[in-house]
Amino acid sequence: MVVGDPRVMFRAMELVKGGLVVRTVASAAGAGSDLGTLDVLPAGELPPDTLKPGTLDARWGEAAAACCRKAVELAKAGAVQGITSAPFNKEAFHMAGYQAMDDMTYFEECFAKGIAYQVGEVAGIWTTPVTFHVAFRAIPDLITQEAVLAKIRSLDKVLKAAKVSLAKIGVLALNVHCGEGGMFGREEIDVITPAIRQARAEGLDVSGPIPPDSAFPLALRGDFPGLVCMYHDQANIARKIIGRDQPGVSLFLGMPVPVVTVPHGTAYDIAWKGTAKHSMIVRAITMAAALAGKGL
Repeated sequence: MVVGDPRVMFRAMELVKGGLVVRTVASAAGAGSDLGTLDVLPAGELPPDTLKPGTLDARWGEAAAACCRKAVELAKAGAVQGITSAPFNKEAFHMAGYQAMDDMTYFEECFAKGIAYQVGEVAGIWTTPVTFHVAFRAIPDLITQEAVLAKIRSLDKVLKAAKVSLAKIGVLALNVHCGEGGMFGREEIDVITPAIRQARAEGLDVSGPIPPDSAFPLALRGDFPGLVCMYHDQANIARKIIGRDQPGVSLFLGMPVPVVTVPHGTAYDIAWKGTAKHSMIVRAITMAAALAGKGL
């Protein structure tokens, strides 16, 4: 079931000649059971004549936020067991007056329960960052033994829930050359290695610290299906290079239901041209279904 504007979905269906009947529904009960129908629960509605493709507008940000809130409301009521979010334009969202840093933190605020964390998957490699959307100068202070250990445990749970055959995790270093024995920083010695030792003591299959410039080649050859990265771009630059031509997903977990989205943006440059590739949103929907009810 889609949470959004039925008129927009009808317009989109006509654009791509999808062939489904767009039907407005009042609740989630029974929705999605007819394969020839696209059931839409209204939220974030806007007059169609106000839509200007490829433009920034506070109204679009408010509409997206309203859809998030409605989806969370359904999840809290037990009406849905998983959520897939379309790309979220953060600038329009902030123009609407919202202070949350990004879509993950907004979902977290709406649920008001649990601490969200991100996991991404592309080409069979699963990643999670210890720090997320923060200033680069703040990263070292946020990398604690407890934070690294928590991400190792979380990624292990996700790998097992997704039925990855080898739940082996590599943990990346923060500093160049793994700090060279403390010459370029002691985070590997004082923080990351102790977290790895504790995870091993708990029975998890973990290795590291691994030099960041070597980690993804090792993962691609099959050494590690899971990587714990120290910061956002350490994970995302590699993921986006690897995943340009194949589906990938971003998962927001730690909340009552999994929230899954795509690793790309809103692509305003091709808005309403009918040329956007749909493979990643399909992957996100199927991943949300696979992880629903797993308590991640």
